[in-house]
Amino acid sequence: DTMEKENMIHMEHLYKSFGDLEVLKDISLDVQKGEVLVIIGPSGSGKSTMLRCMNLLETPTSGSITVCGTEITAKGAPIREVRQKVGMVFQHFNLFEHMTIMKNMIYAPMKTKKIPKADAIARAHELLNRVGLDDKADVYPITLSGGQKQRVAIARALIAKPQVILADEPTGALDSKTTVEVMELLRNVNREGMTMVIVTHEQSVADATEKII
Repeated sequence: DTMEKENMIHMEHLYKSFGDLEVLKDISLDVQKGEVLVIIGPSGSGKSTMLRCMNLLETPTSGSITVCGTEITAKGAPIREVRQKVGMVFQHFNLFEHMTIMKNMIYAPMKTKKIPKADAIARAHELLNRVGLDDKADVYPITLSGGQKQRVAIARALIAKPQVILADEPTGALDSKTTVEVMELLRNVNREGMTMVIVTHEQSVADATEKII
């Protein structure tokens, strides 16, 4: 089925309620390979919930979602396998404060993908170098600025070679200058063919994405 191959994310008639509160109502969308989808709207409008449904951090009330060719909402779907193809970037970076930057980078790929330590370290250096922070490999997150933490978080999301990046308010905790830097980094990652879904409540981020992507 050629449609499935081009579509990295295919969502049909998605509904999500928390008790009586209907947050997502009949949403259908497709994200093509190499595309950037920016979802913009005020805080509390359900954007993050929709993004979290894309790797089943939230379970939809009804509807179907296919990610990288696997229908993740189907009973018994191999969720863990699909999650390994999806990198997440969060508003508050979600770095482990008690681990060095290098440990933060290599922890998940070694644990979930069983990548040999030497290979994980080599790839981590390569990615940290790319985001301009290889000199920070042995420090702890507390010593980094917000922008540096987010750049590490993006590098960490890339280490397992995902097919899709989901970014939930990636610039929400950053000032405007740092926001531009982080968006440029995401743009460069997209230029290499990475499919992305970015959630934001900031019009400036959506505008920047349109201009640069």
